[in-house]
Amino acid sequence: MSEHSRVPPVVVVLLLCALLAVAALQWVSRHRHAQDMATVAARHGFDYSPSDPFGSTRVAFGLFRKGDGRVVENVMWRERADGLATRAFDFSFYVERRDETGATRRTHTRFTCAMAQLDGAWPEVSITREGFVEKALDLFGLGDIELESDEFNRRFALRSPDRRFAVTLVDARMIDFLLSTEGRFAFFVKGRWLLVASDPLPPELVPGLMGVAEAFVAHVPRVVHELWPSPFRDEQGRPLAAGDEGYGEALARAEAAEADPWGTLRSSPYEALGADERVEYDLDGNVVEPKPEDPWSDQT
Repeated sequence: MSEHSRVPPVVVVLLLCALLAVAALQWVSRHRHAQDMATVAARHGFDYSPSDPFGSTRVAFGLFRKGDGRVVENVMWRERADGLATRAFDFSFYVERRDETGATRRTHTRFTCAMAQLDGAWPEVSITREGFVEKALDLFGLGDIELESDEFNRRFALRSPDRRFAVTLVDARMIDFLLSTEGRFAFFVKGRWLLVASDPLPPELVPGLMGVAEAFVAHVPRVVHELWPSPFRDEQGRPLAAGDEGYGEALARAEAAEADPWGTLRSSPYEALGADERVEYDLDGNVVEPKPEDPWSDQT
């Protein structure tokens, strides 16, 4: 390198100072955001944790399988009157790339999410708008289910491998509720959980997102509970709180075997429930096939 092409030391110092300043501003912004989330949670009487005490991404929503890693932060939650839980949090997945210098860079895609526990164990359903979430999940053209409401069909894409369940769930009353949200959110049902995903929201709006999730649960038609009754109830008929039914272990074994984690689970998730006490089930009620154990420890 010639003397003329050599970068002056003062320029290097200025670049380093600029990078440090950007990093400091990012840290301050994240710290302030976490403080604001804690303050909002306390104001509404919710519990709060800066990290995820539940392992929320163990539930196999498509959004939680994206990227090279996932981060859940700033979790607030409460127990509803029916004994089931609602929580909200900052979620991001990241993709890792190596730049020309060999350094690893992470690009994050961020959302605000709410999860509400369902009194059921139901097939997958997605109700999404054309926008941020659909682009992230590459959902375009994956077999939309058309309903009788033209307005709903214009605003949302309804998808499910179980058409009968989907059209029973999204009845006229549910359609009215979903239209009232003006397509600002994406809704996903899987097993015992509802996920509502949004573009990143300021802390003061996060309790409202939890309210949207709970309103969806309240609009689930009674006939859904009658035709797809929950196996997760106690002897008195009360819904069971979410527990750890081996979902993380099943994921670890599948990934250790370099298999598709979700392809290793049976496609008829509920018919075998209760058939054999020695059978292990995941959080969605799927039977977990035994595989050699090797803990999955290198993912967030």
